[in-house]
Amino acid sequence: MLRRLIWIAVFAALCASPRAQSDLATLGPQVGQRAIEFSLPDQTGRVRTLKSAAGPKGTMLVFFRSADW
Repeated sequence: MLRRLIWIAVFAALCASPRAQSDLATLGPQVGQRAIEFSLPDQTGRVRTLKSAAGPKGTMLVFFRSADW
């Protein structure tokens, strides 16, 4: 029981501690910046490249990380 209370106290302290703010303007590619060439398998196993995803008006890439995949 005491061990459980200690873990709860540690968890509460970690949750209460302030987190460093990230400068979102410096993370990842910036608006208007060219994306690097890549090739990655999609959810069906077919290899996709930046060129294969490009359309006549350009391309918008959205990378979404999910634990449900």
